[in-house]
Amino acid sequence: MNRLITSKEYEIHFYEIDYNRKALITSIVNFLGDISIRQSDELGVGLDWLLERDLAWVIYKWNINMIRYPKINEKITVRTWPYSMRKFYAYRQYDILDTEGKVICTADAIWFLIDIKIRKPTKISDEMYETYGIAKDSNEVIDFGKIEALQEIHESKYFDVRYSDIDTNRHVNNSKYIEWCIETVPIDVVLKYSLKNIKVIYEKETNYGERIKTSTEVFREVGKVTFLHKIEDEYGKRITLVKSQWE
Repeated sequence: MNRLITSKEYEIHFYEIDYNRKALITSIVNFLGDISIRQSDELGVGLDWLLERDLAWVIYKWNINMIRYPKINEKITVRTWPYSMRKFYAYRQYDILDTEGKVICTADAIWFLIDIKIRKPTKISDEMYETYGIAKDSNEVIDFGKIEALQEIHESKYFDVRYSDIDTNRHVNNSKYIEWCIETVPIDVVLKYSLKNIKVIYEKETNYGERIKTSTEVFREVGKVTFLHKIEDEYGKRITLVKSQWE
């Protein structure tokens, strides 16, 4: 099947890097989200089109593999293409290329379409299947695997949802959940290891003014550390599950 590919060049800025002068994982996530929106805009079904119909795309799952992180001032090309659609779910894939054309990141995502008036999923229309070049009878899905539930809590922190955390859908931007999880990673891991894979399942949206708790379980091996993260709201209801692998 011919994929409908959209690409865009980005440059890594000072405010998008960590202490090693390499792009933050949250910057990578923001690039992936941005290219998704760009494709929809180019196809005429972007933010304005969705808003007129009281619709919005909401991220459900990420699976991001980092081969290497781009450095400050480096130029990269971020690409995306629709993989399949099913009911109200849209499966999408991505990669990031350096200036030599080498793949430095691959990612899969599941987005779902919601009716913003009632905040409930809504069926993807035939028009959208046609626009994104997806066959209506396509039943292909991407296997994201499972994220295990935490058995013990080794690290935890509380965060207050700020106005600056809110996105165009009026709930917390998806990269913020990842940021909160990384804040619970011990500093020795942050300094000595690199985040190679991150899987995220968003289960419930969070709004301005809420107080959330991030809990983390740590699994250490030789040359590798794995974390299970859980984000809960102030009532103890689970919002997000995250698994991060560092090498």
